[in-house]
Amino acid sequence: MYRFLIFVVQLLLLIVVLTFIFTNPFIISLDIRSIKYSFSSNLFAVILISFIFLLYLVFYLFFRSRLYFGQYLLKNKYKKIEKGYLHFVNAMIAIANKDNKTAIKSHKKMSHYLNDDPSLSLLLKSEVLKIEKKFPELSNVYEDMIKSKKTESLGYRGLMEQNLKNQDYHHAFLYGEKLFSLNPNIEKLYQTLIFIAAKTKNWNQLISLSKKAFSNKLISKNDLNENKSIGFYEIAKIKFDSDIKDALNNIHKAIDLKKNFPPYIKLHLEIVANLKDQRSLFKLIKKYWNLVPDSLLRSIITKIIIQNNLSDIKFINELVKNNLNLEESKKLLIYFAIKNLDWDIARKNIAGMIGPNPSKEICYFMSDIELGENNDKQKSDAWILRAENASTEYTWICGITNQSQEEWSTLSNSGYYNSLVWTSHKMLRQNKI
Repeated sequence: MYRFLIFVVQLLLLIVVLTFIFTNPFIISLDIRSIKYSFSSNLFAVILISFIFLLYLVFYLFFRSRLYFGQYLLKNKYKKIEKGYLHFVNAMIAIANKDNKTAIKSHKKMSHYLNDDPSLSLLLKSEVLKIEKKFPELSNVYEDMIKSKKTESLGYRGLMEQNLKNQDYHHAFLYGEKLFSLNPNIEKLYQTLIFIAAKTKNWNQLISLSKKAFSNKLISKNDLNENKSIGFYEIAKIKFDSDIKDALNNIHKAIDLKKNFPPYIKLHLEIVANLKDQRSLFKLIKKYWNLVPDSLLRSIITKIIIQNNLSDIKFINELVKNNLNLEESKKLLIYFAIKNLDWDIARKNIAGMIGPNPSKEICYFMSDIELGENNDKQKSDAWILRAENASTEYTWICGITNQSQEEWSTLSNSGYYNSLVWTSHKMLRQNKI
């Protein structure tokens, strides 16, 4: 309404001015060189108005035709884009249906219609090249992808996966790191990078990645501590031969984060044993045995004791005196009693552990006692035979492949990160059932 009023006022003013000019004509004279030109003001007004009208008409026709032409081009462009998207959809459907010929054909058509937007073309081209197994060309496509913000993540992911397939873990990790910095929330990206870090023994990066993952709320505090402890444990293993003090410092960090984990305790004891300080070693063995007297730690401590000539029965009695009634303490005492040919201690402690269904280990203990004390090979062999049908002992088993191994390791023998659990085959079968 306001604009209309202004237009009306302007029109009225124009009419008043024109009316005044036409009702009050005057002569306009122009001297050009020696010639004098004279004409009425009304004629000048008519010429000026006609010129302005003609100029308006030219501009109106120009901009109107330009508008129609622009709309025509835009309409054709949208039709072209629509056809391009249609071919893109057809190609993706063909890929999903494993119709490779249709996918390749649709990709070519799409490239013709969507040549102004390379993002979709690159995406589809990468899928087609996967089908055709043209991996060098596929790498070039991924390289082109990382040059654009739209497809940068897809490019880094593709290059990471390609290098993983080629077992080039170094480059896979480099591309994975860049992808992680762009978008840490990509599914299984963190787990993939942790695996690569473990595979390449890049433990500092494993710790750093875990911190970033925690700050991005991808993992819990427990998972952070778990992965950091593994990193410090592996660094301690590496430093064992070159810098024993640094190794000791790192294993302390690992144990602080994951307390009383037997593989960490094993390395801690080995480091201390390497310092040739038996007194400190004995105190440490006693400390850990009082904290976690289980079968796994018993097997670790047994090896440490033998390797460091601490097998004297007095030492063992001192070690188990605070928890002598525990089954694992009795087994430890029985083992070293047999080793020291102290049959009274062995018989005394094994007496209440045989029962109707003794374990494989108890059967072997009895076999050694019968042979060592009484030289009774018949009874000894009978116990060995009985051991073959006894309950299965615990071992490290990969939770993914069910493959067993004697020692714990960050990567299982079957190649999985932190997948080992301390269990028995019998329990594993029961869990499956």
